[in-house]
Amino acid sequence: MTAKIILVLVACLFATISSMEIPSELKEFIDDLHDACIKKSGISDDDHTNYDIMNKDPNMMEYMKCLMLDSKWMSPSGEIQYDFIEETAHPKIKDILMTAMNKCRDIPESTSLAEKAYNFNLCMYKADPLNWFFV
Repeated sequence: MTAKIILVLVACLFATISSMEIPSELKEFIDDLHDACIKKSGISDDDHTNYDIMNKDPNMMEYMKCLMLDSKWMSPSGEIQYDFIEETAHPKIKDILMTAMNKCRDIPESTSLAEKAYNFNLCMYKADPLNWFFV
């Protein structure tokens, strides 16, 4: 199950939607993860749909924290798990992901896990705004 989580989030967080076809069972899992993180963070689907990554909204940061922790992309102590991300990256998007991620290995320190997740996502967006999208 953990492998599915990682493959799904890697595929969804940093792939071009039109070039990545996600198997139906993984799509269902993504939807479940999205729904769980929506509930944990207290945002609505409208909040999520209309979110602008340049807006450092605390509730959206909590949503990103949930995604990062549940996918194991970030440890509970706030360490971004770069090796884990690379080892589990979906082959179809690995080159795109690694190019962006290598620009984000030195993200700003944070006062909270939510801010750390936001800083990483913002960096990934700035590194490759054409291929980044919000799960």
